[in-house]
Amino acid sequence: GSGGFRKRKHDNFPHGQRREEKENVNPSSAVMTSFKSFQLELDTRHDKYERLVKLSRDITIESKRTIFLLHRFTSAPNGEEILSESEVKLDAVRRKIRQVAQELVGEDMYQFHRAISPG
Repeated sequence: GSGGFRKRKHDNFPHGQRREEKENVNPSSAVMTSFKSFQLELDTRHDKYERLVKLSRDITIESKRTIFLLHRFTSAPNGEEILSESEVKLDAVRRKIRQVAQELVGEDMYQFHRAISPG
């Protein structure tokens, strides 16, 4: 070539043809109905995955806070207060773990393993 314009695959289609194709699609067709159900299923699964990621992060954060609190136990004069506060924090962690378990009822846990494994 002499450095001219290189033709691409999509250059064969007239501009705007894609837009016309969208307008001609029947939203109640079997294919569109199937894709809508797939979209709903994927959106639901993604939302659940994101909730599990958030719960996992919350579990990690609360666990670290509890550990740091317990590290102060030996140097602090108010040991009983620290123990009772750590028990409250651990109860919050237990509640989050129960929420994770409730989210996974009836699900294949391995599909969400990466979302919950850090927590």
